Amino acid sequence: MKTEIRRQIFHVIVGTAAILFLLYFGRLNAMILFGILFLLGLIVSLLVRRGFKIPVIEHALKYFGREKEHALPGKGALMFALGIFLVSMLFQRTEIIVGALMVATYGDAASAIVGKSIGKTKIWENYTLEGTVGGIVVATIPLLLLFPIHVSLITATLGMLAELLPIDDNIGIPHIAAAVLTLLL
Repeated sequence: MKTEIRRQIFHVIVGTAAILFLLYFGRLNAMILFGILFLLGLIVSLLVRRGFKIPVIEHALKYFGREKEHALPGKGALMFALGIFLVSMLFQRTEIIVGALMVATYGDAASAIVGKSIGKTKIWENYTLEGTVGGIVVATIPLLLLFPIHVSLITATLGMLAELLPIDDNIGIPHIAAAVLTLLL
């Protein structure tokens, strides 16, 4: 559980930094930055997988890593960077991208922490009703800074339900949330 909490804190820090970067430097610069970070991360991940010892990276992977990520070390961080890059590329309006990243950042982290700590009602493999509801509640709160309550609730709900799709949640959540915001606005 300690590793998962560390992972989710890191997830929130990176997601918040991405949102702030997007707001300050714009969509195009965010797209470029996270595209570059994804490519560099992928290269480093493949080097680590081949046995290269990179001290800071090796420590970070031990500190934040999951056992099931040995095939692609740092997969969670890579997919998050790819998700930010893709949503920035596919959607034009900054407030839609920011809203999508709020759901992917705060809702996803909350659902993992709540689900692992108090989740009892399984709804799908590693997902619990309690975690999903926790993610919806937490994702709705920052969305209310930008959107009306009905838009925030619908976006948070459908964004968090995207975790159940058979694709990585770092890709699915922001894209579903951005698509919902596009349709509702």
